Amino acid sequence: MDRGVFFALLYFSAVVLVTGLMLLLLSPFLAALAWAGVIALALQPLYQWLLRRVGGRKNLASFIATTVTVIVIAVPFFVLAILFAGEAIGILSTIEDAISSGNIPGLARVQANPAFQHVAQRLQPYLNDADLRASVLATLRGFSSLAVSLSKTVLINIFGVVMKFFVMVLVLFFAFRDGAQIVQQAWAVIPLKARDKELISSTVKRVVNAVLYGVVLTCIVQGILGGIGFALVGLPSPVFFGALMVLAAFIPVVGTGLVWVPGVLYLLAAGQYGKALVLAIWCITIVTSIDNFVRPFFISGKAKIPILVVALGVLGGLFSLGFLGVILGPLMFAVALELFRIYRDEIFPDAPAPAPSEPQAR
Repeated sequence: MDRGVFFALLYFSAVVLVTGLMLLLLSPFLAALAWAGVIALALQPLYQWLLRRVGGRKNLASFIATTVTVIVIAVPFFVLAILFAGEAIGILSTIEDAISSGNIPGLARVQANPAFQHVAQRLQPYLNDADLRASVLATLRGFSSLAVSLSKTVLINIFGVVMKFFVMVLVLFFAFRDGAQIVQQAWAVIPLKARDKELISSTVKRVVNAVLYGVVLTCIVQGILGGIGFALVGLPSPVFFGALMVLAAFIPVVGTGLVWVPGVLYLLAAGQYGKALVLAIWCITIVTSIDNFVRPFFISGKAKIPILVVALGVLGGLFSLGFLGVILGPLMFAVALELFRIYRDEIFPDAPAPAPSEPQAR
């Protein structure tokens, strides 16, 4: 064997081994590292603006950018998390009381509605053999058991969450300060043409911005507005149901309707027709309109990313990697498409390129 080939293989094996060991050591914090990188990339314009304002002092600019990020993002998140936990505990207590007493929450108000009484009388011959109260209580009992198990898991993992948060903040500081040099050094060892590297870099930036603003931020705003709507009409636990709307907003087509439609139906069944109309109008004209206008603007307008790629990436990433997959899923899809284009252009340069399609707003 040639001496140069032998040492090249030896060095390559050593690099693979060391990289594998490094990933193994960092595996508990990979999600925190990924979030720090995503946030630093999305807020790079803020860091560059601060860098110019402080005369090019990178440490000071990175410190200010990290502090602003923590105050603007982390503090509201923890406040909402505390409120959510408080309301979740209240809901769990209500469910436990309902199971022990046999009284379904809100049922008395619904039964007092004359319209509901009329419908119940019409359906009574078909429901003689159905014990709806037992079925509902069994469902509540199952929900209570699930909530208790999830609460125990959260309490057990709370120390790890706090540690990962501090790791993310620490890495975020260095990602702001040294991110550009790290990316430049990483690109230097990748055997691609300069124009292809630039294309992939711009794709990564566009996808991250599109998903953060067009998907994540839109879903968060939808959940906040939905929770405000619940509070306006007097429904209980608006923060809890607003958080549920944030999660439901990631689901195409139905979205937040999975949460606010049952709220409207409950108000109708309880005879509160005015409040039901207010909630329906609020959610249809305000909550849903943000999804219909803001999301396509960021995803298919500025970003020029097919909505199908984003939808498949978001859903696949969410189920495979958790909340971080909302970002990484579309990113991997888009990068894979760009790598396929590079392969096609290099291996089959005479192949006709596909005709560009106009982005369609949903």
